Amino acid sequence: MSNSADSKQSSPEKVPPAAEIGRIVGVGSATIDHFAVVDRYPEPGTHNDLAGLSIQGGGTAATAIATLARFGVPTAFVGMLADDDAAAFIARGLEGLGVDVSALRRDGGRLSPHRYLIHERIKSRTTVLATAGDVRSLRPADVDLGVLDGAALLLVDGGHVPAQNLLAEEARKRGIRVLLDAGALREGMGELLALSDVLVASERFASEVAPQGELEDCLAELVRMGPQQAVITLGAEGCVGLSDGKIYRQPAARVEVVDALGAGDVFVGALAYAVAQRWDFARSLEFSSRAAALSCLEIGSRAGLPALDEVLAFDNG
Repeated sequence: MSNSADSKQSSPEKVPPAAEIGRIVGVGSATIDHFAVVDRYPEPGTHNDLAGLSIQGGGTAATAIATLARFGVPTAFVGMLADDDAAAFIARGLEGLGVDVSALRRDGGRLSPHRYLIHERIKSRTTVLATAGDVRSLRPADVDLGVLDGAALLLVDGGHVPAQNLLAEEARKRGIRVLLDAGALREGMGELLALSDVLVASERFASEVAPQGELEDCLAELVRMGPQQAVITLGAEGCVGLSDGKIYRQPAARVEVVDALGAGDVFVGALAYAVAQRWDFARSLEFSSRAAALSCLEIGSRAGLPALDEVLAFDNG
């Protein structure tokens, strides 16, 4: 997201009610995020008072699904956590947004994923310290395919690959579209990529899977692997996508950034909404860019989740 210019508001677009587009199911990671807010990053060996403290849910698929729930879309989340207090906090946060977490599995006696984030207010930057915990991966045997009943779209984040492949195969059989958010290359993701209808890739993933000289060539190679549409996210530079043989470039929407952590996950959630609405590709990328930018106005993506009306009314000027 750009750090310049002020956002503007315009009359909201008229769209069908979010609750009417069908349920969107997300499968993947969920974390508990502990934000320590400071004016400046502390010197080693010093004692410092915090300017603020926030504990929120996080994680790629979980935040994308939280975005959709904030929009009013019926949602469900599938993942694996421990049976600790952190897992209970994560589940309560999703449930509080209206997400169905009945398919969220627990691994007893383990540690759930945690992230500790130091946010510097003056420089608007965040340092992340993370542990994945020691929870085992979600396995195909853990998955109830009934979670896809009534689903309009399946959103997967490239984690728990065998389980996500199983769900993606079932989704394909049922005519349910699959959106893959690919941040990093993991073993077995080739099949998942082939089963996907829409791909959102980081530059890192794109360069590893389709190492071409130009982004346009990289996108073409990614689409040849299976997806009908592909997007490469570029952080503050926006994104570039390919659909029906045409390249689309979407600049990042302009806001005064407070914290951009998690904006990519919000982008994916918003794009899932647009895909489920069957909007044209250009409109989908613009809408998703707006949502991602608005999430940067607060510390932590969950605290910054925008309402659907706010995204529709946002005018990038």
